[in-house]
Amino acid sequence: MTEQILSDYDSAWKEALTYYFELFMEFCFRKFHKQIDWSRGYETLDSELQELIADAQTGRRLADKLVKVWLLNGTESLLLIHVEVQGQYQADFAKRMFIYNSRLFDRYDLDVISLAVLADDRKSWKPNQYKYRRLGFKREMKFPVVKLLDYQWSILEKSDNPFAIVIMAHLKSIETLGNNQERKEWKLRLVRLLLERGYDREQIRNLFRFIEWIVALPQEIQQEFKAEVKRLEEERKMPFITSFERDGIEQGTLQTARKAIGDVLEARFSVVPDNLTATLDGIDDKAWLKQLLKRAAIAPSLEAFEQVLASGKQSS
Repeated sequence: MTEQILSDYDSAWKEALTYYFELFMEFCFRKFHKQIDWSRGYETLDSELQELIADAQTGRRLADKLVKVWLLNGTESLLLIHVEVQGQYQADFAKRMFIYNSRLFDRYDLDVISLAVLADDRKSWKPNQYKYRRLGFKREMKFPVVKLLDYQWSILEKSDNPFAIVIMAHLKSIETLGNNQERKEWKLRLVRLLLERGYDREQIRNLFRFIEWIVALPQEIQQEFKAEVKRLEEERKMPFITSFERDGIEQGTLQTARKAIGDVLEARFSVVPDNLTATLDGIDDKAWLKQLLKRAAIAPSLEAFEQVLASGKQSS
């Protein structure tokens, strides 16, 4: 019987949207991307979103992203874009989108544009509206939807947008479920694609981490994959990929340390912002992570911990 390893879709998508939000918008929602003044940046409101919908018992979320942006048509015109990646079939998905949209509008009194990315494996499932009509009253909400299964592989391969790699990895993770050898081969092909596209070190690192998370392999086959990746790096003289921890630390040790810090912060301060988690995920210094774990336990506030993290200085 073929061993199946569950991929960490939740963490993978949250990190991808955190690192590549603008590129995600450009690739998946180009019309909206063109209307945003990216020179003014954007503000992530994920913590506020989680607080607002914490009591919404409407199904499991895979990844939510709430971002405030400025439009090109005036400084006072703000949009709150709620992006949700839905990883499994949910009969009440459209209703849930409606509830989130209503709550956000009620809190911020701003235009709320709800965008949905459907990452499930049901090609015909494309909910894009929620409506009801009673006694002459009508309520309706339609929202733009991107279905990952609808992307043509040839288009993804030709795209120079790094987010195309994210979608390719997700699609192959679904397609190869239950066939670990084929899964390994596709995982290697995606890594080769990373090396061929000329991305910088940080881009390769981030995209490789996503591939590692979302195209998980059983331990024995993962070891074969690691050996192939090491050979590729030696051939191309490109030792960029650090997920195997070249300093001799076993894979998973650093990830465990980062998670421990996040767990302590969440237990003490309830919500850990995505940007803080992303910063922790980029730290490979085991000693520094050990120091940060101590600070997480004694910091008087989340802001105080963030100041220590931003300083990048280790203390004894």
